Amino acid sequence: MFDPVLSAAWEGWVLVFSWPNILYPVAGTLVAMVFAACPGVSGVTLMALAIPFTLHWDPLPVMLIFGAFVGGATFMGSVTAILFNVPGSPPNAATIFDGYPMAQQGRAKTAIGCSAAASALGSTFGIIVLILLIPVMRSALLAFGPAEFLMLAIWGLATLASLRRGSVVKGLAAAGIGLLLAFVGYDPRTAELRYTFGTVYLRDGVSLVPVFLGMFALAAVVDLVVSRRPTISGETAVAELRGSVWEGVRAVFENFGLFVRSSVLGTVIGMIPGVGGTVASFLAYGQAVQTAKDRSRFGYGDIRGVLAPEAAHDAKDGGSLVPTLAFGIPSGIATAMLLPALTLHGLTPGAEMMNDRLSLVFVLIWSLFLSNWLTSIVGLAAAHPFARLTVVRTHLLVPFILVLATLGAFVYRGRFEDVVAAYLFGFVGYSMERLGWPRIPLVVALVLGPLFERNFHLTVRLHQLDRINFWSRPIAMTLLGLTVISLALPFIQAWRERRVDS
Repeated sequence: MFDPVLSAAWEGWVLVFSWPNILYPVAGTLVAMVFAACPGVSGVTLMALAIPFTLHWDPLPVMLIFGAFVGGATFMGSVTAILFNVPGSPPNAATIFDGYPMAQQGRAKTAIGCSAAASALGSTFGIIVLILLIPVMRSALLAFGPAEFLMLAIWGLATLASLRRGSVVKGLAAAGIGLLLAFVGYDPRTAELRYTFGTVYLRDGVSLVPVFLGMFALAAVVDLVVSRRPTISGETAVAELRGSVWEGVRAVFENFGLFVRSSVLGTVIGMIPGVGGTVASFLAYGQAVQTAKDRSRFGYGDIRGVLAPEAAHDAKDGGSLVPTLAFGIPSGIATAMLLPALTLHGLTPGAEMMNDRLSLVFVLIWSLFLSNWLTSIVGLAAAHPFARLTVVRTHLLVPFILVLATLGAFVYRGRFEDVVAAYLFGFVGYSMERLGWPRIPLVVALVLGPLFERNFHLTVRLHQLDRINFWSRPIAMTLLGLTVISLALPFIQAWRERRVDS
């Protein structure tokens, strides 16, 4: 069963790493890195712009270049998240929670090194799983239905119990606000508008990009100005910065169990159609907090808070190709943009592509592999120059971050209302931070809200029609068990702490 797969894998490897074919993924990776470093633009924008220019290309260079676009866009967004609290794309938002505090502590090089290593190794893990699953991917994908999606969302929401800071009531209230924001727009059952207050802008719901840019980037700008910090790190010379790139790389191997768990989670979630890297990053961050004995360090510059979301985010790239190539079902925005590029060149996902054009499938996979490693190598090499930005004077840096965040909010959908929304959420984010209200539960609930609501209604309706039996579905029951464990862990840990103190 595996012989044709191994033969196609070798043929794809030779095609990617032969001259001059290798120029396509290298050039595509470098261009994607530039795009990914600009908030709101991302690799998806690059893919959309590239489709018209590749209409007359042969299928081979198309697979080479688009594989590089998918892989090259994942890492660079974490660099701006760590340095400026500005996520390059929504999945990079989870890296902010501990990455930016590390930059404020003068440990930006360590955070970037950890991100680069977790990115490269996570993507490799996802690709290995993808190759192993190619012969059996059909049966694996069909096991997920609305009940499983529902429990996945509930499990993610349950991690809010561990992501909170301070008052439990404040954490639950912030999560409730996030869910309310997620419910703005069209009702998935009736297609009726709700909570839009008569505005056209809110018909499509609350966009994630302006929320993330406002809650974190613009809130950080206000904090920099109000606190009168001379620089982001508080230091005024490069020699005063702490940490090193290799310290960040070592952290991945020192926390190898967390890396494996995050990569597995990212790969599995990447396989699920319609979920995407944002959910993978936040769930990975949540399980990192829950499985840690010293959870209080998270949110204040714990390197594990960088490792987990970055490993999951990049591992999901390999997993996301499973439903895309097997069934033509995109698992996220990037793979949704990949589909028209394939079909325009006569490459139809499904049985034909997985059998007759399997070598081209591996060209895409190896191009993705090369791209992920190339971005990480460049990131490691450039970590020191990147870290220098944390000692740039605040009065020079604040206008740059403001322009970057404003352009990111506008370019994402080309709507001025998104800029207004970003500044509004910037005020909200800064106020929440000053008053001791946690922002993490709000953004996690906003991300998971649509997934929860859509599949809740589907599951309830199918159960009423006797089309499914929720209690007889093993994956749903497993996720239910994880949810119970997630809710119980904080109480168990608190009980243990009381026993130790007594």
